[in-house]
Amino acid sequence: MQLQRVPFLAAVALLSLLHLAPAADAASKGAKSPSKAATSSAPKATTTGSSTSKSKVITIVVGSPTVNKSLVFTPADVQANPGDVVQFQFSQINHTVTQSTFAEPCQPVQASDPSAAGIHSGFVPVTAGASTVVTFDVPINDTKPMFIYCAQGPHCQLGMVMAINANGNETFAAYKSAAAKATKNVPAANFKGGVMGSIPAADAVPPPV
Repeated sequence: MQLQRVPFLAAVALLSLLHLAPAADAASKGAKSPSKAATSSAPKATTTGSSTSKSKVITIVVGSPTVNKSLVFTPADVQANPGDVVQFQFSQINHTVTQSTFAEPCQPVQASDPSAAGIHSGFVPVTAGASTVVTFDVPINDTKPMFIYCAQGPHCQLGMVMAINANGNETFAAYKSAAAKATKNVPAANFKGGVMGSIPAADAVPPPV
């Protein structure tokens, strides 16, 4: 036979190659491209404008169809970093997202400083069972405290307030307590400070019950 003419060392080398080849071939078939594997397994980062991959969207639900939760922001006390976006998702009834100072709750920041920017969504009426949810996206540019209230009727005095980056003595609890004693509830004059939009109701955070 022809194998008898192959020198002993050459035959050993040939047999070694025959044993290794299937394993190497199987490994190459089973391996995935590192870049493709990383892409498919990595979560998608939410970015807005110049925000970085560490930026995040913080969702606040405005109101609820449940009576005892209808006059609340959920959650009502949050921390946000520069580059984050706070997205307000409006639930039922008719609410606003309006910024005040800590010292004067239930009044727009312009009441004490006419040149202040502040934020104000305007009144956002919502119909029960709507297929879309109205959103108000507010970019966070720094870590200064922001105090928010609903300017509809007595909603602010009834506890529909929230805080972003509250600190020191200017806490959410202190702001809510002061709002309950406010003598009036005033909306801002103009829409400002954010971007209105909408998302499918199926993609929205469920309101509290």
